[in-house]
Amino acid sequence: MEVFTNTVFKREEKPAKTTMSGVREAEVGPPPVYGGSELALNPEEMFVAAINSCIMLVFYHFAEKLKVGVLSYSSEARGKVEKTKNGLRFTSVEVKAKVLLSDNNQAEKIEEIAQLAEKYCLVSGSVACPVEYGVEVVDETSPGMSQSESVKQL
Repeated sequence: MEVFTNTVFKREEKPAKTTMSGVREAEVGPPPVYGGSELALNPEEMFVAAINSCIMLVFYHFAEKLKVGVLSYSSEARGKVEKTKNGLRFTSVEVKAKVLLSDNNQAEKIEEIAQLAEKYCLVSGSVACPVEYGVEVVDETSPGMSQSESVKQL
């Protein structure tokens, strides 16, 4: 069993702060859409970032195991919040990744790696809303050009 912790604290009229491994102290608050500061971390974006970064780390783990050379990986994640009968809830998260490979002959392995990342991402597997993960292999000479794409529903 693993246990992960963090601390959140607020003093008088000062902004709330959080600490966790790797982060000594960071301001936290509501997102700007709910009246918060653009300078503070907010739980909604941290939720989406946790899913996005976990999927990426698991993707890299399996790329290494399957000996697929990834020169770069970038992804954008978007979490949709809607009013439900139980109040505001995340109703979906979409992660779109682009990868540049050291050998484009390995592009056929990306679907398998995406499926493994989908299956073994602890964070996305622990949330109530669906997570859609798409991976696009791009060519170095044309970063926007797609050579193959794999979209999976988590």
